[in-house]
Amino acid sequence: MTFIEQARRRQIVDAAVDVLARDGYGAASLAAIAGDAGVSKGVILYHFAGKDDLLRAVVADVLEEATTEMRPRVQAAASFAAALGEYITSNLDFIASRRRKILALTEIFNNMRPGPGEPVPYGEGHRAAVASLTDLLAAGQRAGEFGAFSAGYAAVALRAAIDAVGDLLRADPDMDTREYGAQLAALFGKAVAA
Repeated sequence: MTFIEQARRRQIVDAAVDVLARDGYGAASLAAIAGDAGVSKGVILYHFAGKDDLLRAVVADVLEEATTEMRPRVQAAASFAAALGEYITSNLDFIASRRRKILALTEIFNNMRPGPGEPVPYGEGHRAAVASLTDLLAAGQRAGEFGAFSAGYAAVALRAAIDAVGDLLRADPDMDTREYGAQLAALFGKAVAA
C-alpha cells in the first residue's frame, strides 16, 4: 500500500469516526462518510469492501491505538497491584483523551450486526482483553499480592465496568472519566487485595 493510499484510508476512517460520534450509527451511511471526508462514495469503495469493512477498520484502528498507548504503562509497573491500577487508569485516560473515538466505537458495538459467519466487531478484541487481564490477576495471586477469587470472573467484571463508559459518555458528554478511573482503581484494588 502506498503512502497516498494509507493517507486516504486514514482520512476515510477519521471521517467515519466523526460521523458515528456526531450523528450515530443510523446516520453513518457511506454517502454521509464520503461527504464528511470530502471524497466520493466510490473512493471509499476503492479502499474498503463496504460499510462493514470500514467499520471493522475503525474498530481495529482504535484498539491498536489503545494498546500502543496503554501497554507500556502496565508493563512498567513495579508490582501486580500497580499494574492493575495502571491497567484501569490507562484505559480511562485513553477514553478521556479520545472521547470521539470511544463514542464511535460504542455506536458500532451497540448497532452493527455481523452477517452470517462473520465475527462481532469487538469479539476477538474483547476476548483478548479479558484473557490478558485474567493473566495479570492470576499472576498477582501466584505472587501473593492478590487474594483468592476467580481471576476470570473478576476480569470480566472489570472489563464490563470499563466498556460501560462509552454508553455513560453518550448520556453525559461531560462525564469525568478520569475520576471514574480513579474510583474504579480504588474499588478493584481493595477487592483483589490479599
